Amino acid sequence: MCEITGPFSSLPSKHGSATHSQTINPLHLQPVDSLDVTIVVDNAIDILLPSDERTKRPLLTWDWSEKRQLIAEHGYSVLLTFHRNGEDRSILYDAGLSQETATHNLDVLGIDLKNVEAMVLLHPGAWRDRKIVFPSGTEIHMPPPSRKLLEDEEVQVLEERGPTLLLNGSVLVSGQVERVTSFEKGFPFQQATTARGNRTLGYGMTKASYATCRGGAWSWFQAVAIPWLSMFSGRNAQRVTGVEKIRGFIGGLHLTGKTFEKIIPETVEELKKIRPDVIVPGHCTGWRAAHQISRALPQAYVQTSIGTHMLFH
Repeated sequence: MCEITGPFSSLPSKHGSATHSQTINPLHLQPVDSLDVTIVVDNAIDILLPSDERTKRPLLTWDWSEKRQLIAEHGYSVLLTFHRNGEDRSILYDAGLSQETATHNLDVLGIDLKNVEAMVLLHPGAWRDRKIVFPSGTEIHMPPPSRKLLEDEEVQVLEERGPTLLLNGSVLVSGQVERVTSFEKGFPFQQATTARGNRTLGYGMTKASYATCRGGAWSWFQAVAIPWLSMFSGRNAQRVTGVEKIRGFIGGLHLTGKTFEKIIPETVEELKKIRPDVIVPGHCTGWRAAHQISRALPQAYVQTSIGTHMLFH
């Protein structure tokens, strides 16, 4: 977790508006009045998706084809702005995969990062030198962010395994969330380089983040960034707050590829039990899972696309 977003020199330093996080009882979440969500990076973009009462898509203009275009990649980033007692405060959840895509898309969308107070990296092992070894033998190197680069930009890095509150208790980063379903086995292909050699990470746990909103059945909203949204993060939201109603899921469910597609039916059944008001499956969810989710939860389903903006009251 970073108090300031990566190497972006336009952001305030640790001596500016960034808020120090606290690791305290997650039940101390403070309710917010509303929440703005903007998808900054995802695997897909569809410029022809229409806006509706709950989603606003980027507008097409006469000179659209002459402008810089939004870029999709195998990565994820969401900008969250929390409104509480007349104040607006923002955090960025991850920043995609490449070094340029998030900043490029933010520029195209006309979003200024000067008010972003923190960035949350939710990928387990993000600070380790990792690789993914697929059954085919193909290996992908996943280098960690440069701590020196971050420190040179006066970014303060906070590493937490347990729950962490941000923005004066308005946002909870859950820390590690234990698996509670029998069908979610983690990601067996990822390895981390250690002093003793390569060690399989496997994603036995994941992280999620929650924010409460005022008002009865609409009290819960869950936003999940990388690595993926899962049933154990959804159940954990209910467990740590005592609130059964999940307002929404946003993020990747990691249901693409042969290893994960076989658990799509069980995942969809669990989602039907949780019954979120809104679900925006993106990134590593895959088109097969997204289609099944859209059929099982047609009223809740929102098709992901970069630049999509949603406001939750």
